[in-house]
Order: sequence, then C-alpha cells, then structure tokens
Amino acid sequence: MSQHPHNQLDETIHQRTRLAIMAALAAAESLDFNELRSQLGLTDGNLSTHLAALERAGFVRIEKGFLGKKPRTKIVQTPEGRQALDNYIRLLEGILTKAK
Repeated sequence: MSQHPHNQLDETIHQRTRLAIMAALAAAESLDFNELRSQLGLTDGNLSTHLAALERAGFVRIEKGFLGKKPRTKIVQTPEGRQALDNYIRLLEGILTKAK
C-alpha cells in the first residue's frame, strides 16, 4: 500500500508563511531581509523565526554583510530548497488534480 501524497508534503514548507518565503525566493536570485519582510508584510521577529526554520532545513542561506557602512542581510534559496519546493509543488498539484 503506497503512502498518500498528502503525507509526503514537507511540513517545513507547508506552513503558509514559509511557503510564501520560498515562493518569493524562487522568483529571485536573492532577496534582502527588509525587502522580503516588506513584500510579505511580516514583522522582523516573525520573518527571522521562519527563516531560521528554513535555514535549519537547509532550504535557505542567510548571508550577513555590509553595503557600505550599513548592515545587510541577504537571503538565498539553496539548490536543496529549490528542489524541496519543486517536490512540494508537484505533490500538491497531484493532490489537487484528484480533487477535480
């Protein structure tokens, strides 16, 4: 007996805020923390918490540096993150196709 596709959905990505972060990053090479926060309408703390979960899973890389003298945090989706998102989308499409 095969496992139902909904049981294979990655719980890290499935959370709605993390899914929004992964989708935003999929459309860009990288995003600045402030840009991502603004785009998604999140607080600093909320975004930081979700980014930490995605970083632990290996789905994003957080790069801290400076732009001139101003601190800058850049978020990059890793190849593993892109693959995980692709897998998530494929599984979700399969589940939704069966619902029609």
